[in-house]
Amino acid sequence: MQTNLADKPRQLNEKWLLLGTLLSSTGNSMIWPVMTLYITGVLNQSFTTAGVVLMIGAMVSLFGSFVGGKLFDHWRPYVAMVMTSIIILAAVASLIFFNKWPVFAILIWIANFGMGVEQTLVNSFATTVPGQKTRVIFNNMYIVLNIGVVLGTLAVGYLFDYGFSLLMMISTAIYFGLTLIIITKFNVSLDTDNLIDVRANDKEEQFNKPEVTRKKFKLTPVLIAIGALLFITYLSYMLWETVMAPHMKTLGMPTRNYADLWMINGITIIVLQKFVSNWANKHPYHVSVILGSVIFALSFFFLIFVNTFWQIVLVFELLTLGEMLQSPQVPAWVAQITPKEVAGQAQGFVSMMISSGRVVGPIYSGVMMDHGWTNMLFLSVFIVMIIITGLLALTMSRRIDKNPVA
Repeated sequence: MQTNLADKPRQLNEKWLLLGTLLSSTGNSMIWPVMTLYITGVLNQSFTTAGVVLMIGAMVSLFGSFVGGKLFDHWRPYVAMVMTSIIILAAVASLIFFNKWPVFAILIWIANFGMGVEQTLVNSFATTVPGQKTRVIFNNMYIVLNIGVVLGTLAVGYLFDYGFSLLMMISTAIYFGLTLIIITKFNVSLDTDNLIDVRANDKEEQFNKPEVTRKKFKLTPVLIAIGALLFITYLSYMLWETVMAPHMKTLGMPTRNYADLWMINGITIIVLQKFVSNWANKHPYHVSVILGSVIFALSFFFLIFVNTFWQIVLVFELLTLGEMLQSPQVPAWVAQITPKEVAGQAQGFVSMMISSGRVVGPIYSGVMMDHGWTNMLFLSVFIVMIIITGLLALTMSRRIDKNPVA
């Protein structure tokens, strides 16, 4: 009996996943770069208040990441995606009209919750796309995400002076397009029995392959080390989103130079990520992640000694190289070493550790900056990141000794 092609389960096409990532990143990048500037410059709130808003937003996003993982594994991922996209759309659309204090903060937190859920769901959907290695899909998503950052920050740079409401109108249109894509393209079969286990195609060490009988998400030593690394990485990354703008101003640089940094960062990733990922894909996950983390950490050490814009650009490029080696590999690595049955919780773990770093980052950097300990701030994150990277390397070394490659 011949199988009717119309009866075959519909699977998610990578192009829709990437387009959704692009729209989400662009819409989000029209909000976060102006958060501190809008709260302090337009709403006349203190920098401490702005830091608290960012911290609470990150905490809400962390909770959203946890919820997203549970929804993907134990509920209906498609319905969860639709509902989440509508929540984000409603919050951003409301910001067009209701952007005074404190309603602004409340709506931002609602959007943060939706974005936390959405990011986990999107990453979880990415682990089910057939026909590609998981690490290739995450690399492609990473490139597209940074194209969105470039587009979003460009819009902010040119349109912020025309009013915050205009930015939110454009962001609303973008999220409306994202919602349409989710409604029409994400209603797919996620039956793992009918999907190609693309992770099995990764030429990775034998000890990294998950056991078929394992059904629960468990925190192994490797996952704990990866989580700690994600935490300090994004705590450190928050320094660039919070204290670098005022730090550059104290060095006599115009605010526009700060926006230029993010443009250069995004363009660098778009141009070089394919070359970097091609190298990374030829090596085990831990090699790329550890190397990237060391380079990322070194950028903060060198940051102590810079005092001109182009020196900061060079340091930021070093950080970007480390980011390119580490960031897109981690979610793919976690997907590879955890069972398919808990893909949502595994990606939720990744998102939660990222959000945790974003929670602590603004508060830690704010306290250090209030005491004038700028260089100590940079040195401290360098030291902690090197220590955690060393612990990850040690954990992997012991794991390899116990499970040598045949």
